[in-house]
Amino acid sequence: MTPPETTPVTPELDREKVRPEAPTTFYDGDVQIPGYGTPPERCRALSPVGFCEAGHTILGRSSCGTRYCPDHWRDWCEDAVVSAVARLAAYRHAVDGAEKRLSHIVASPPQDRSYSKRAMWETRSEAYDVLEDAGVRGGVSVTHPYRTNERGDMLFETAVESGEIPEETGRWAFLREVSEDWEDFTRYIDASPHYHTIAAAPSVEPGDAPDDWVVERIRTLKPFYFRDTEAYRAMVAPVYYTLTHGAVEDAKHTLTYFGDVHPASFDPEEELTAAIWSRIQIEAEKAVKETGESGEEEAIAGPAECPEDGCEAATVDVYYLAEYMDDEEWVTSVKCGVGGREKWLRLKGVLLWWDEGGDRPPPSVQGNEKKLRNWLEMKGESVTPRKQQVSLSTALMGE
Repeated sequence: MTPPETTPVTPELDREKVRPEAPTTFYDGDVQIPGYGTPPERCRALSPVGFCEAGHTILGRSSCGTRYCPDHWRDWCEDAVVSAVARLAAYRHAVDGAEKRLSHIVASPPQDRSYSKRAMWETRSEAYDVLEDAGVRGGVSVTHPYRTNERGDMLFETAVESGEIPEETGRWAFLREVSEDWEDFTRYIDASPHYHTIAAAPSVEPGDAPDDWVVERIRTLKPFYFRDTEAYRAMVAPVYYTLTHGAVEDAKHTLTYFGDVHPASFDPEEELTAAIWSRIQIEAEKAVKETGESGEEEAIAGPAECPEDGCEAATVDVYYLAEYMDDEEWVTSVKCGVGGREKWLRLKGVLLWWDEGGDRPPPSVQGNEKKLRNWLEMKGESVTPRKQQVSLSTALMGE
C-alpha cells in the first residue's frame, strides 16, 4: 500500500497567496514529476504483489522502485518517506524543547528572475540560506517545479462541488487521475519553482527572509514523542504530499536534507542508542504502511479489484498476508471456497517467498502467469504436511 496524498495545503497557500503570478521559466514540461517516465528493464518480471479478500493471489510486475516508473513510483515514494520520517524523528528525539517543533514551510524565490532547469536546481541552495534567515534549523526539502493553474483548480473544484470526488481527495492526485499522459497533465499546471520543506523551526519569521523571497509556514506538526504512533503519521502526510509532485530529473535528487538535519550535521547512530534508533525506524515504516491513502484508489502495484473472472473482491498488499494467514476464520473461508486448496497453497507459497526476502522468482517462471502460480503452489505444498491415508483394516485393528 501507499501513504496519503492529502495534506492541509490549500490552493491559496500552495499557489495564489504565495505567488499571484508565475515567473518566467524555460523548462515547462521538460522537468517531470514522479511516475512519468520509462520503466527500467528490471521491472518487467512478474511477482506476487498481493491477494484478494477471497484468497486469489494477485500478480504484478516486480517493482523497480524508481521515481520514473508509471507503475512503481509509489514504491520509491514510500521508501523515501520512511527514510525521511525516520531521520526527522531521530533529530526531534535528540534535541530539546522548542527545537523539536516541526513545520511544513514553503519558500518561493524572486519573481523577477528567469528560471531554466539548472537555475531551478541551483536556487534550492539559496532557499536553504533564506530559510535559515527565517529561523529554520534544517529538515527535508523537496523541489517543486510547478503549481496547479486556474484550469486545474477549476476542474478539481467542479469535481468536488458536483460530488464526483470526495472533498478530501488530493488535488494533484485528482489531476494525475484525469490526465492521459504527461503532455495532458501539463495543461493543468504552470512552471513556477518553489521549495517545500518539513523542517525544524522553533519559530518562523518570514519577515527576516530577503524582501524578494516569500517564506510561508503552512502548518505546525503534532508534538513529538518517539513512542507516539500519531506523531509519526503526522510527518508522513506532508512528506508524501511534497514528494508526489516533486521535480524529477536525471542526476538530481528530488528530496534532500539541509541544515542541522543533513547527514553531515546529524548522524542518528551517533546521537541515539542503537535500541532507540531501531525503534524509530520501525515506527517510521509502520506509520507509512498503516496510513491509508485518501487520494489514490490503488493499494497495491496491481488492480484495485481482483482480476479473477467472477471475483470482485478488494485486493490487499502482500505486506499484510501474514496477518491474514493468522486469521483462522479467513483461512477457513478460503479453503472452503471454490478451488480452496489451490488458493491456500499459493498463499502459503507467497508467504514463504515473502519471508525469504521477496526476491524475484526464478527466471523460468517470472515471465508466465500460469508457471508462476504453479511455482507458488508447489512452494506452498513443500511446507504443508501431507495427510496420511489410513487403510480400513488398520483403522479397525487400532494399529
